[in-house]
Amino acid sequence: MSTPSQPLRQPGLIVYLCGLATSALALWLVQIANDNGENIMGWYANGIIPAGAFLVGIGSGVGYAVGSRLLQVKLSMAFVFGMITTAIVDYFAAHYLTYLSIIELHHIPADRYGFIDYFREISEGMSFKSRSSGEAGSPLGMWGYFYKLLEICGYAGGAMVPSMMVFGMPYCKGCQQYLKKHRTGHLHAPEQWSVVKKLKKKERLAALQASIKELIARANDFTVPIAAAPLAETEAALATLDQTIHKDAAARITYTLKKCPRCDAHHLDLNLFNYTEDKKVANSNVAKIDKTKVVEVVRDGVAA
Repeated sequence: MSTPSQPLRQPGLIVYLCGLATSALALWLVQIANDNGENIMGWYANGIIPAGAFLVGIGSGVGYAVGSRLLQVKLSMAFVFGMITTAIVDYFAAHYLTYLSIIELHHIPADRYGFIDYFREISEGMSFKSRSSGEAGSPLGMWGYFYKLLEICGYAGGAMVPSMMVFGMPYCKGCQQYLKKHRTGHLHAPEQWSVVKKLKKKERLAALQASIKELIARANDFTVPIAAAPLAETEAALATLDQTIHKDAAARITYTLKKCPRCDAHHLDLNLFNYTEDKKVANSNVAKIDKTKVVEVVRDGVAA
């Protein structure tokens, strides 16, 4: 007899307050930078990427991610929309703090120079410095609002980054717990990098490609039998792999087993690490095997 699946716990006030706390901290740091003549929100990369707003957004969104991870809750879509809305409010709050510092510094009454006046001025008067001369260019005019929209998107997008990282972590819906790292194993290519790197570049590339192709074929043969196997069989299989990394191997595939703290639900990650013809190290995901659903879990004498 199977127990009915319980609805997932929703992130509540504590998670939201964690997000507000880091948002307040980020805005406080923006204010400190403003007081020292540095407009972080105005940093741009390549003339169009709102790097400053993106970085401040990441800092403001850390609290949501930390709160959801510590409380073992998944962020719902409704909560995500709430985060985006809060991030947009935070963006204007950051500008409002800058506005307050300006009118206080220059002793300007708020009724003579309102926030809307300030925002219109910084938008339409926005300009970029010339890379050659370092002098400010012509004001962007109405195009300045487009760049402010980019800043808003950059800030909101940055605020989502920490939570998206947590959202992608394996999760046991039955126990409502994030999976923890349980075991690793390594499958190495026989080719030694100390030998391969001495080859000419074209020969080195061919040798590496052949080595990686053969390694992936071995990994496929190893993985297929345990793709839907229970935890005990998966652990036993991983125990047969190398438990330490051979640093001189031209390539390796690392198996990372993550397990639910309360049951046998687990997740397997396969990541390829290999040298390149340019003598650099590359890392790519080969496969993800989610066994949090297919494995029958027995807990307290009842199948879940």
